[in-house]
Amino acid sequence: MAGEYITLESPSVYPAGGKLRPARRLSTNHLVLLTLLVGSSLIITYAYWDVMMLTAGALPLARIDPTGLSNETLAEKLYREVRILCWVLTTPKYHKSRAVHVLRTWGKRCNKIYFMTSEPDDELPTVVLTKPDRYEVLWGKTKEAFTHIHENMRDEADWFIKADDDTYVFLENLRYMLYPYSPEIPIYFGFNYKMIGNHQKNESYMSGGSGYVLSREALKIFAEGLNDTAKCRQQDDSAEDVEMGKCLFNLGVKAGDSRDEQLRNRFYPIAPFGALLSGNVGIDFWLYKYAYYNARSCMDCLSEYPVAFHYVNSKQLYVYEYFNYQLQLAGRQQVAERLPERIREEDLVIPESDNPVT
Repeated sequence: MAGEYITLESPSVYPAGGKLRPARRLSTNHLVLLTLLVGSSLIITYAYWDVMMLTAGALPLARIDPTGLSNETLAEKLYREVRILCWVLTTPKYHKSRAVHVLRTWGKRCNKIYFMTSEPDDELPTVVLTKPDRYEVLWGKTKEAFTHIHENMRDEADWFIKADDDTYVFLENLRYMLYPYSPEIPIYFGFNYKMIGNHQKNESYMSGGSGYVLSREALKIFAEGLNDTAKCRQQDDSAEDVEMGKCLFNLGVKAGDSRDEQLRNRFYPIAPFGALLSGNVGIDFWLYKYAYYNARSCMDCLSEYPVAFHYVNSKQLYVYEYFNYQLQLAGRQQVAERLPERIREEDLVIPESDNPVT
């Protein structure tokens, strides 16, 4: 019947002998089905290719860059290369009113963070110490905390900072400050105080309130040497930061200068107002009297890259967060940032005290 069959011819239908073989015939229904299958395959292939091209165009360039660093910010680079373990000294009565707010603000930028206390807390990564929660034994708690970190966590970071639960720390600035120094140098940083009374030349200690940070080598030396009765106080009483300074000095750990290139403080043992517009102008004010390096109060006296402040309550923690991580100024010129040069231990120079007030 005409039109019912379609003959498909090809050279293969002609055998070598020259005689024709009956041509293979496809029904119209089969041909329509074949056409639909081929068309559907083409449409699916095109759609798949289109989606793949669109997806590839949406990938960030950093995924294509073999180094994987083309889109990395300076803060991200420092986070990788300057690993900081933070430990915060607190007590159970301040877990909810202070410690948890530290964890929700600056604490989340530590590579690791632990809260040294006497009771566990489901909301906090706690380390339970055996020493009682009394101010008189802060030195004992500090020894126990650093010993625990050295024995169990020393491989988790390169630097180890102790802070109080009313301290605010700018981790990005701390990493930037520490970047030039190898964690294998026995050194620590904070706000330097002069030793009062009989003491050795250039002996100082760091404010416990604004925090102090030990290199990995300093941590090792401290943990292995603190039982030396000739170098470190064995009793748990006495001021924590003073005894820490004496012990580290006797063990040969250097007290670094944390000031910036303009000799402005980056650690500060009180809130910013006390450094910018303080009413305490007399040289007998305790801060000016005990500061190892000459301390002043003026609008230009604080570093533009501060590291830590003390006496910051839980509400102010969120104010600091807003003004430093959310606030934007229209038209503000971006500062070109670069990493500082590395410092070899043999080239390290620590200035002597320049504060003559006694």
